[in-house]
Amino acid sequence: MESVNTHENVSKNVRARTTGMTMKNTRTYKHQHGAALLVSLIILVVMTLLGVSSMRTSVMEEKMAGNMRDNELAFQAAEAALRAAEKHIKDNIISTTAFDNDGSDGLYDNSDERIWENINWTNADSLEYTGFDSTTTTGVNVSSAPRYVIQHLTSVGSASAKLNQSNYGQGTGAGEVQAFTITARGTGGSDNAVVYLQSTYGKRL
Repeated sequence: MESVNTHENVSKNVRARTTGMTMKNTRTYKHQHGAALLVSLIILVVMTLLGVSSMRTSVMEEKMAGNMRDNELAFQAAEAALRAAEKHIKDNIISTTAFDNDGSDGLYDNSDERIWENINWTNADSLEYTGFDSTTTTGVNVSSAPRYVIQHLTSVGSASAKLNQSNYGQGTGAGEVQAFTITARGTGGSDNAVVYLQSTYGKRL
């Protein structure tokens, strides 16, 4: 009988130890499960921040690309107006009498050397060039038509006229070369992009 009791006591001890080990293991598993959840949340937050940063970078790159397109379009518009002004001088200007301080039809004298800074580019102070069509190349039209002003700078005597100084030799009848400054203004797809270009053009009158 004593041996049987001993066996029962041993069995109870074993069951108690087993139960204790099971409870300890259960607590360990619960602790590990909480740590994994915390790590997962941290990874999720980091990935979210990386995604937001990537989106901001993409938006910034798109804005920069849009600004570059706008500036390029404004440059093309101003360049087209510049060429139109040169053609206007070549085909239409036969004297300098139309150039004055008031700048009727966008024609100015040299009383204000920086006239392009002091005029209203949206009215008759400047000439509008309507022949520029950006949609044929860029697919986007400019916000406003490019414009230009022409300023008479000075008269430059021709070399052939100087050959007859002091009435020696024969006069050639060649006129003086008139120097003009052209200032052109172009805009892009919005009025935020504005480009000014200048050139000097000479014509003998």
